[in-house]
Amino acid sequence: MSRSRLLSLLCAAAVCLAVFGVSSSSVMGLPSQLIGSRGPALIERESDSQSILDLFPELKSLPAPLWVQEGLRVYYRTSAATVPNPMAKSSREGIAPPIMHPEKLSPAAPAVVRTDVIALDTRFSATSSTLFIGDLMIPWEDVTRTAYAGAGDFWINPVVIKNLARRPPDQLVVSEVQYEADGITYDCTRFDYGPKGSNRHHVWIFQSSTGLLVYQAQWLVLSDESLSYVSAAEFVTKRNMSLPWSGQAAPGWVKPGARMTYQGAIRTWMPTTGPGIPIPAFLEVEMAEAGQNWSIAKVRRVFSGDDGQIGTTKNVHSGAGKIGGFWLPVSGLTRLRNGDKLDPFDPVVGSTVEVSYAGKTQSGISVVAIFEWGAQYKRVWIYRITDGKLIYWLDEKLVDPITRLVQQAEWQLTEE
Repeated sequence: MSRSRLLSLLCAAAVCLAVFGVSSSSVMGLPSQLIGSRGPALIERESDSQSILDLFPELKSLPAPLWVQEGLRVYYRTSAATVPNPMAKSSREGIAPPIMHPEKLSPAAPAVVRTDVIALDTRFSATSSTLFIGDLMIPWEDVTRTAYAGAGDFWINPVVIKNLARRPPDQLVVSEVQYEADGITYDCTRFDYGPKGSNRHHVWIFQSSTGLLVYQAQWLVLSDESLSYVSAAEFVTKRNMSLPWSGQAAPGWVKPGARMTYQGAIRTWMPTTGPGIPIPAFLEVEMAEAGQNWSIAKVRRVFSGDDGQIGTTKNVHSGAGKIGGFWLPVSGLTRLRNGDKLDPFDPVVGSTVEVSYAGKTQSGISVVAIFEWGAQYKRVWIYRITDGKLIYWLDEKLVDPITRLVQQAEWQLTEE
């Protein structure tokens, strides 16, 4: 891999999650939640972008489609690049932008977003997404978010598609199209939206019968109107994961106000130089909201050299449909045995998740250790069986394929 290609990968990683409407800032190595910096502003931005909910506010009161369930995992190819502006003033007015397939948009910087539905209720959904970059499928960034059940990260209730003929939203162009993704052709409805006076244009393509998001793009016309910055995502596949704790309730201690503190360190090393000096830090975790099978924790990271200064606080979601998180249902943990395959093989990422240990520690604590590993990364979560609480986790990955630089974030629960 060349240095220029690595830079392309990192630039794409910094922005391509934006196509899903997710923002993040720097907190390192949370459980399944590497909240990484999106870096400097690579494109001109408006304060807010138009969302599908603004066009279809009725989605706020609709349930999720029946095919959306806890444990559902979907994959999207995603990429971003600056291209000639097809909507330039010199072109035909009102022209809709072409489809920009991610693999053609930026062939040197492939990326995949893997999203899990971790909790679902009548009007609420929570998802956890991981961005994998490069041919080596390195997990670069993780985010979790909540949404309405009727309009999640990758779906809308298809009722709004059927009702479009009655009252199409202003400035929304609707067309029936067929879309081919990963060798499968879908009958779809395309939405084009370009607000008057805005330099943005939004494209959504949903499968008409199910509401599955098949393609999405955001176009931003740059100050030089001959160029546009476009970020795009295209559906790859989906599958349902059957987890031992699916559908089970959160432990009783998961309620607003519950607090935990984790001590840890961030380390890097290279084969040529050996390990670097670890950076000590700790995380302060407080449950802000909780339901029967989900929680939202406020997490604040403080480095040892911060002199107690308040760090950035971020929300981290856990749910019964998630591998990793601050808790797992106790009844599910008690069923796990050494060698259990929670996800034998991820066909897109190439990873495996299994129970590496279920038993007692030297101090007599009953625990379960869950490992996820791919070609160039590994993640470990250790849960206490008696209360389902996360007591240790590790996130280790190759961050520079050229120098073989490895980064490791390790955290352990302190006395409560």
